[in-house]
Amino acid sequence: MKNKEEIYQYEIAALILAYLRNEIDDEGRKKLDSWLSESASHEVLLARVRDEELQMEAIRKILSYDANKAWMEVTRKVARRRRRRVGIIYRIAASVVVVLGVSLALWMNRNEKVNTNKVVEVAQVAEIVPGRPMATLTVASGAVYQLDTLNNVALSSALAANNGKEVIFTDLQGRDSLVEVQYNKIEIPRGGEYKITLSDGTHVYLNSQTVLRFPESFANSEQRVVYLSGEAYFEVAKNATKPFIVCCKNYNVKVLGTSFNVNDYEDESDSKTTLASGKVEISMNGRQTVLKPGQQAVIKAGWVDVKEVDVEVYTTWMHENFRFQSETVEEIMKKLARWYNIDVVYLGESVKGYHFTGYLPRYADISKVLDLLSLTTKIKFELKGKTIMVMER
Repeated sequence: MKNKEEIYQYEIAALILAYLRNEIDDEGRKKLDSWLSESASHEVLLARVRDEELQMEAIRKILSYDANKAWMEVTRKVARRRRRRVGIIYRIAASVVVVLGVSLALWMNRNEKVNTNKVVEVAQVAEIVPGRPMATLTVASGAVYQLDTLNNVALSSALAANNGKEVIFTDLQGRDSLVEVQYNKIEIPRGGEYKITLSDGTHVYLNSQTVLRFPESFANSEQRVVYLSGEAYFEVAKNATKPFIVCCKNYNVKVLGTSFNVNDYEDESDSKTTLASGKVEISMNGRQTVLKPGQQAVIKAGWVDVKEVDVEVYTTWMHENFRFQSETVEEIMKKLARWYNIDVVYLGESVKGYHFTGYLPRYADISKVLDLLSLTTKIKFELKGKTIMVMER
């Protein structure tokens, strides 16, 4: 009978195969994600299994292997070792089955011609392109609009003028009759960006993987309150009687009229609010912190740390270039992953800690961006489909 470890590894092999065939369900994906999180070596194994050249090499070895001779050699060695050693051999064999079994299954699925002299491979290269304007608008009624594919949107309290890159909300006449503030939601996917002008005239630049909840109209509210998850740059329209408040997961940013950037992603260990002009107040856990232009508030583990920064590094991401100032490779790759909608695998923990300062083009081919990044660091990259593997040179 198979022990629990062997059964578990066969289950993982089946999950990997389902994942590579795009046949994995939600429950299977959760199990696979859990297995990947157990060890960095698991991510490396998956990356190697996805490598088509390694797959074919494994298959060639299998086809040329003398199985009978190998089995006789294994049984001869096992007979001279204790039961503990037998268990180790079985575990190693099970690991081999995981890799080679999936490789064989992939090989059987490929439409390629194989003979004894030459292997003709049909490369399936996923296209990696920079981000572009993409956004989904969900209005208070529940209706959903894909903004990058349509024009104006008529709402109950506002007219949304949309051109595929920016949506502009304008209050309609008779809005004062509204009793309840109705919230809309705009979502920017990985690989997307969009600009929105709120009904009060505030301009908001939304970065990839960002969600903003905002009222259709501010007419019947004493404050202008929006809710942010992700990254956005705000140019707030001045209104001394109605403060503008950005609500993040653990804190709020209050302004009257100013320009500032908020970076509050779920997968980041800290959150940053950077002030370009005016004045903002950070409220968290009953404490208030006031920022002046050129300052940044870093919120982490319930504390606010204020420091002087080069504002352009944090407030120009919506233009032609990314700008980095002594940021780690891991921090940079998170931004590139959102922008290019790619996955990143690190072949070793040490590569995450290298630092980079400089500019990277925002709308260039990903290979050119990675070439520039590798020029001043001791790392290199390999592209496999839509996955980037990062390793030391």
